[in-house]
Amino acid sequence: MFPSTLSTQRIFILGSSIFEEGIAHILRLVNGLHVSGEKYTNEISFLENIEQTQPDVILLNETSQPFSTRLLDLLFSLPTRSERRIIVVRLNSNVIDVYDFHCRGLFKIFDARKQFIVTNRDDLVAQCVRA
Repeated sequence: MFPSTLSTQRIFILGSSIFEEGIAHILRLVNGLHVSGEKYTNEISFLENIEQTQPDVILLNETSQPFSTRLLDLLFSLPTRSERRIIVVRLNSNVIDVYDFHCRGLFKIFDARKQFIVTNRDDLVAQCVRA
């Protein structure tokens, strides 16, 4: 199980299907995680929400309608004042993609995509919890 003394981490989930709601429910059970999200309406409102909330983790469902590589590229280009993780999940697969961004002075460094197999709740939570 995960420690209950985590500092509050912000997780943003794009989408409002039962799949995203189920993931949000799982993550809300973990102490120290603040989970929010929105239904996709357009790129501008999505990016404004990300700029305002400054989440530590952004979770996207690759199999949902608004997902596109353009949306991912836009997220990569956003300025960030801290470390950020983007997780891409799929409805039809238990493989997730994880992208990490680190700030080094004025530079934003992006780690190569890592893939993980999620077989249970704890596997997903482990990728969302930033140590």
